[in-house]
Amino acid sequence: MKLLIILFLLMSPLLADDDEHEYKERRLPLDVSYLNLSDHQYKKLVKIVKKFKYERKEFHEEEDTTKEISELFLSDTFDRDKFVRLTNRLKSLSVEIQADFFEKMHKLLNKNQKKRFIKYMKEWEVE
Repeated sequence: MKLLIILFLLMSPLLADDDEHEYKERRLPLDVSYLNLSDHQYKKLVKIVKKFKYERKEFHEEEDTTKEISELFLSDTFDRDKFVRLTNRLKSLSVEIQADFFEKMHKLLNKNQKKRFIKYMKEWEVE
């Protein structure tokens, strides 16, 4: 019996849900040392990134549209036009969040910092 309990305890981490994997997929790049920001810029950047993270989180929690798309697929007939409208709504929201973020970054950074930032723009996309 003791052997069985010890075996179970040793194997329990293997059965655990891997929430860390999900976190890594949604985390945002926070290392901006390559930009060589001034203290003033860094303080502004923190506010910009906090807002971006909040909006991105809200986007990922957008359940109404996702639910509607699921219901469309489960219905007897597939309404292609409605699917396109709903999907475009999600994409539009994603683009708006990104545009707001990039506009603020554009105002914050100087020319040299912008050149360095564009190498990492893909990391800041909302998916």
